[in-house]
Amino acid sequence: MQTLLTRQPPSFRSFILALVVCFVAMFINWRFPQVVQPMRDVLKTAYFPIYQMANYPVVSGDWLRLQVQSEQDLRRENTALRAELLQAQVRLQKFSELSAENTRLRGLMNTPLIVDGRVLIAEIVGVDANPLVHVVVINKGSNDHLQQGQTVLDDQGIMGQIISVYPNSARVMLLSDKDSSISVRIERTGMRAIVSGKGDYAELDMDYVPSSADVKVGDHIYSSGLGARYPAGYLVGTVSAIQRHHSGEFAQIMVKPAAQLASGHNVVVLFSQGLAEEQPNAAR
Repeated sequence: MQTLLTRQPPSFRSFILALVVCFVAMFINWRFPQVVQPMRDVLKTAYFPIYQMANYPVVSGDWLRLQVQSEQDLRRENTALRAELLQAQVRLQKFSELSAENTRLRGLMNTPLIVDGRVLIAEIVGVDANPLVHVVVINKGSNDHLQQGQTVLDDQGIMGQIISVYPNSARVMLLSDKDSSISVRIERTGMRAIVSGKGDYAELDMDYVPSSADVKVGDHIYSSGLGARYPAGYLVGTVSAIQRHHSGEFAQIMVKPAAQLASGHNVVVLFSQGLAEEQPNAAR
């Protein structure tokens, strides 16, 4: 036996020796497990840090991939949530606009300004391209039986008058236009006057009122019906300021329009008694 091992190369001798040691260890483990188990526990405790260090690159790679994947998933989820939030905000804006429009339409139909009930509701769809005139375009025209000269108002008061009509649209000159004027009366005293536009949506002028006239800030101004241009009894505005000049014959009186001349959206077109009877399609 000694001769056989002596003649073999060192690597073969080491292999035979390791094989013998393995068989012996297996035999001892099989026959005396209670003796081997403490040694096995000690070896496990000893090589556990080595196992952790050897496995660290694999664990780190998996952890890094999970982190990158989680970040990408979070980014995609965040983008999707942002898109859903934007869509919800857009829908909410539309619902808010529809609710506001419904409120405006209800206000137009229920306004006490409509004294005879024959009206047509229209929508402002544009403004005149000339910035020096205060003219708006509504989406009703001759196909809806509109005619030049009809009065247009909102739920607060008179806005203006139709000056031209087309098949599906009409142009309305607002009270604030420089060429606009309306005969009015002061509710408190019954005094008559003329209110004219001066190119300012927020302010009108009351012309040719004597400085000694009984006019006060806060007086309500209504259409008088004189001149047959506007029907009587509709609110035009409220006196907002008065400047009396001792040397002048007339006072400078400013009137705040009752209607929303600059921001109106839906309007009401009034039909006269005869026109309403001829055109039964006018809204009632």
